[in-house]
Amino acid sequence: MLRGVPPSADQLRELEILIRAHHPLLLVDTVEEERLHVLLEHAAEHTGLPLFSWNQVDGLRRELPDPGQTPESGPPQKALSFIERSNLEAIFHLRGLGPYLHEPVVVAQIKSVHKKYFGHRGALVVSGSDLDLPPALEHLFTPLKLEAPSPEAYHAFVQAVLRDLANRLHIEVKLSSVDVSQLLAALHGLTFFEVRKIITQAVIEDGVLGREDLAAVLQAKRQIIERSGVLEYFPHEHDMGDVAGLRHLKDWLRKRQAAFEDPGRAKAYGLSPPKGLLLIGVQGCGKSLCAKAVAAEWKLPLIRLDPSNLYNRYVGETEKNLRRAIKLAEQMAPVVLWIDEIEKSLSQEDANGGPAQRLFGTFLAWLQDKKENVFVIATANDISKLPPELMRKGRFDEIFFVDLPQEEARKRILEIHLERRKRDPAKFDIARLVERTKGFSGAEIEQAVVSSLYTAFSREEDLTTEALVEEIELTKPLSVTMAERIAALRDWAKDRAVFAG
Repeated sequence: MLRGVPPSADQLRELEILIRAHHPLLLVDTVEEERLHVLLEHAAEHTGLPLFSWNQVDGLRRELPDPGQTPESGPPQKALSFIERSNLEAIFHLRGLGPYLHEPVVVAQIKSVHKKYFGHRGALVVSGSDLDLPPALEHLFTPLKLEAPSPEAYHAFVQAVLRDLANRLHIEVKLSSVDVSQLLAALHGLTFFEVRKIITQAVIEDGVLGREDLAAVLQAKRQIIERSGVLEYFPHEHDMGDVAGLRHLKDWLRKRQAAFEDPGRAKAYGLSPPKGLLLIGVQGCGKSLCAKAVAAEWKLPLIRLDPSNLYNRYVGETEKNLRRAIKLAEQMAPVVLWIDEIEKSLSQEDANGGPAQRLFGTFLAWLQDKKENVFVIATANDISKLPPELMRKGRFDEIFFVDLPQEEARKRILEIHLERRKRDPAKFDIARLVERTKGFSGAEIEQAVVSSLYTAFSREEDLTTEALVEEIELTKPLSVTMAERIAALRDWAKDRAVFAG
């Protein structure tokens, strides 16, 4: 079935160039080894090279041009011995070699293959997930990244799955052109194996592939993300209508939405897709809510990276966890990646080369050079812990300062939280409440509404303006308890950030 889904021309061209440029050892970190094998089949046909494959069960087999078994090639040492002795100009795909890569004999054999094959177009392709190369081999391998399938590739694969199912049972496809586009976008980031499972299950349940099956795709994505243990998936619960004020920030996002949604058209126009933004400001003023609303507004998955989940007591594991999180985010692209309170875990307080510093360096390098459509929204409350490298142009597209809400924003916040709790704002003296909540953050206004509701409920009364005023007067907002810190934040932001309101 995969044979009918050809690789992209760019991916095929990249592999052919590596082969023709005498890169004898290629490393592909992937769980989609069948899709990689299809790429190697096409490369073999284009270059006129024979293709061999090896695994522990079948040993070394010639697949193209004439299938055949290589005798006594089950153990990896014997397969590598054959490859080294034969000195064939061929492509050898080795699957499942990971557990043997640290064995001294295997290391010596691979080094010998590299030396001998460096003189011609023969290539050894080692594939697997989270492969760990020993230091003696790291510099010899050329990494090859298996590109995510294009929407066209997903479309061709889904059609192949449906044709296969149609041979066994009667099926109906009830999808409009818009539904098909949404299905293909939802499938992005899933492996072909996962796609086959989802489509097969959806069709077998009722014999129909319809719009309602989109939910199953999104649920599959959520499970994959949460199974990683380093990222969290957030369903869409808020949109920009839930974000009061912040008109400059909203306008900035609105102008960049089209370029992010259609990076091909943006590139042809001379633009790069937006990388992301850094939100700095007063605690409880809507920074996290904004991250959630952007994902909903742009109709993209929202995943959160909590850097504290990355830390591991074993040397090197923390950075490996970050690379895994980045890889998964790129795999799921296009996506919004939210990093809340970035200063808490990605600061450089352990300046003696501890895990936080190494983590920060890895993150900065990715942020600067990332190619995939991952829009990063980072939030921070404490600017004193933010390293200057994070503020450099090119890391984020823009830095916004989120201040305490002004009158119009406080009015909208009050209305939102009253409506959310089934109260009609028209029955309250909103102007009076807006005046009394001067200096309150959005979170403090919400808490005042909730607390007054508890009070009214305990008194068996309905909520009134007076009850709200009573609760507001009992609250000491951050603008009072942390006045100096907020003043310092505003002073810092004057010349370094764009005011979001």
